[in-house]
Amino acid sequence: MAGYNPPLGTKDERILFIRYSALGDVVRAIPLAATIKEALPEARLTWLLVHPYEELIEGQPYVDDVLVWDRKQGFKGFVRLILNIRRGGFTHMVSMQGTDRSAVMALFSGIKNRAGRHDWASFVYNMPSEDMAQILGRPVKVEKDRVYYQVSSKLCRFADELLSATPRPHVACVIGASKPVKRWPVCSWAELASMVASSGGSAVLLGHGGQECDMAKEITSLLPKEFQEKAVDLTGKLKLDEMAAVIKACDVVIGGDTGPMHLALVLHKPAVALFGPTLPNQVGLEGINVKLISDCKCAGCKNWDCGRDCLSSIKPKDAFEALVKLKLHEFIR
Repeated sequence: MAGYNPPLGTKDERILFIRYSALGDVVRAIPLAATIKEALPEARLTWLLVHPYEELIEGQPYVDDVLVWDRKQGFKGFVRLILNIRRGGFTHMVSMQGTDRSAVMALFSGIKNRAGRHDWASFVYNMPSEDMAQILGRPVKVEKDRVYYQVSSKLCRFADELLSATPRPHVACVIGASKPVKRWPVCSWAELASMVASSGGSAVLLGHGGQECDMAKEITSLLPKEFQEKAVDLTGKLKLDEMAAVIKACDVVIGGDTGPMHLALVLHKPAVALFGPTLPNQVGLEGINVKLISDCKCAGCKNWDCGRDCLSSIKPKDAFEALVKLKLHEFIR
C-alpha cells in the first residue's frame, strides 16, 4: 500500500494498538496484540483502552504501556486523548476498532503508518486492512489452542483464597449482560444455583454494575437457607484482572452473551453459554464448549427492545445437565 511501511521491529519503533471497547472485543484482541509483540519484540507496544479495561491489560507480557481514555470526560477528554497520541512518538498505528471515533483518532494522530478499516472512511488509513500479515509485512499466526492471557501467581492466590471457604466444584455464574434482553431470568439462576449446591458444589456469582449486584442479591434471597452459604456473591467486588483470576480458579463457567464469557474462552475454561437475541457466531463465542440456544423463532434477532423473554425457554435443568456432562461429573459421586 502506497505510503505505508510495515514495522521492522527496531527499538525506535512505537506501535499504538487500538481496541478500546467493549470487554468481549478487548479480550478477543489479546491474541492479536500478543502476536504483534512476539513478531516484533524490540518494538514498543502501547494499547489504547477505555477505562476500566486497563485493569485487564496492564502487566500483560505483550504490552509495554497502556493509554487510557476516560470517556466520562466527554469531548475535552477525547481531544486530550488525541493530543496524547500526537505526543506519543508513535511510528505505527494498528486499529482493530473500526468506529467513527477510531477513524478520527487516525486522521488527527500524526502517525505516519496507519493500519485499520472503516465502513466509509478507510481513507484515513494508508493500510486499510485488519489482516495482521499485511500490517506487519510478514507471515504471522494466532495459535488456536494457546492460552494468551496470563494470570499472575499473586492473582491466582487471591482467587484461591476467595473460594477457599466453599466446596468444589466452583461454578462461575456470569449473571449479567449489557442488555436486559440478554440476561437469563433471576429465578432461573436461583434454581441452577440450588442444583449446584445440592450436588455438593458452590455457585460463584460474577458481574459488574448496580443492576447485576441487585440481581445477585435477589438470586441469593431465593435460595433455600441451607444453600445460601454455598453461593459466593462477588458481583461488583472485583477488578477485571481479579475476575479473570476467579474465572480461572473455578471449575466451570456458565453465562450469556457477555464480556466475562470471552474471558472464559480465552482462558480455555470449560463453559456453557446461553443464547437468545444473539447467536454464538454473531458475537465471537462459537468456541464455547456447550451452547444452549433459546427455542424462540426469532433467536439471533439482536432486537434489544424485544418484549419476549426468550432466554427463559432455556431451563435450569438443561443448563445443569450440560454442566454435569461437561465438567461436574468429575465431582458428583
